[in-house]
Amino acid sequence: MKEEKIAILVDSGADIPKEFMEQEHIYMVPILITFSDTTYLDRISISPEEVYERMETEIPTTATPSGGSIQDIFEQIKADGYTHVISTTISSGLSGTYNAIKTFAKTSPLKVEVIDTKSVGIGGGLAGIFAANLIKEGNDFGEIVTKVQLAVDESSVFFYLPTLHYLQVGGRIGRVSGIMGNLLNIKPIISCDENGIYYPVAKARGEKAALKKFLSLVDDKIGETEHFDLAVAYGNNKPLAESMLKELKENYPNAEHIYFGDVSPALGVHAGPGVIGIGIEVLD
Repeated sequence: MKEEKIAILVDSGADIPKEFMEQEHIYMVPILITFSDTTYLDRISISPEEVYERMETEIPTTATPSGGSIQDIFEQIKADGYTHVISTTISSGLSGTYNAIKTFAKTSPLKVEVIDTKSVGIGGGLAGIFAANLIKEGNDFGEIVTKVQLAVDESSVFFYLPTLHYLQVGGRIGRVSGIMGNLLNIKPIISCDENGIYYPVAKARGEKAALKKFLSLVDDKIGETEHFDLAVAYGNNKPLAESMLKELKENYPNAEHIYFGDVSPALGVHAGPGVIGIGIEVLD
């Protein structure tokens, strides 16, 4: 039987730390970010810092990766000698990326499995990280797909948002609209439901109380779990994210990995510059 050579493909909304992406040679298809002057390729032709700086005067729009970008990445994966592809995407409930990649996968000569993480940001990115680690451990294609899907079903992501303004402007407010309360200094914590749609899980008056609740939600999710990965992703507020990272390291020394990186421009556009995300990947 021909040896499997498995590639991992994610979209730029996965928020996998750059160092891990490069180390494991993970492929990425960029989400599109459009300002009034032009359309940019997320993380390729525009950086998170540039997006946040420009958002002070203009809030851009985002769009599904172009068909050309998806076609190009599949051709590159094949040219690099891979035979199989596992693609983990951000929620199909929030983006057309899953369906777009799945469409191109049908005509690819490669054997491709596209997994809808029903999550976003580092919540979905942890699925790609897990798949890459399973490849290193020597698991075959079918085993990896099964294990990643099981982990996706048991995993969660939580986001602390200083404001709901950007979700509202971007049209992603949905079920979160019920906790609009910026004038009362209400700070929301949101997650993705079973359909991968944003929904409110908690709210608190003021940042200090909200962050305490934020960490409490993470603790509740981990519970008695023995095998899990954690990750912190940040918008334009690295010091706050570093304090969250420090607490996670102190509270969960038994975590198999704790990853740290920035939020993609595509997510930052909708969540806002100060967003902090914590992903929990249950590996039991």
